Amino acid sequence: MKDKIFGFVTFFLIIALVVANTIILHKSIDEIYDALLGVDIKEGNCEVTKNDVEKILDSLKKKELFMGLTVNHDDLSDIKNEFSELIGYLSVDDAKGAAVVKNRLMDSLSHLRRLSGFNIDAII
Repeated sequence: MKDKIFGFVTFFLIIALVVANTIILHKSIDEIYDALLGVDIKEGNCEVTKNDVEKILDSLKKKELFMGLTVNHDDLSDIKNEFSELIGYLSVDDAKGAAVVKNRLMDSLSHLRRLSGFNIDAII
């Protein structure tokens, strides 16, 4: 009887932790996505935009330890590389290139959010 109780408690604890992880992960990704969505890339405004993007990258780095526990490290590396590329374009005042990289970065964040949710893609 103790084995069955232990099994049920363990099962429900795992389910609760998976749900909590998914909720926290979605919240973290949404914060980064929304902050990046608010970044307006225009010619002549790249230095201010660069500072905003660096703040968003710092936020990602703070959340990376938790995210790295359950998120594919290749996806996280790709996102950090895209942030670096975006900052590089902004450093040389290339607004067109920065806009392209920003769109790729937002797509990568959307992909990460989709994969970290409750769906068949996350399981396979």
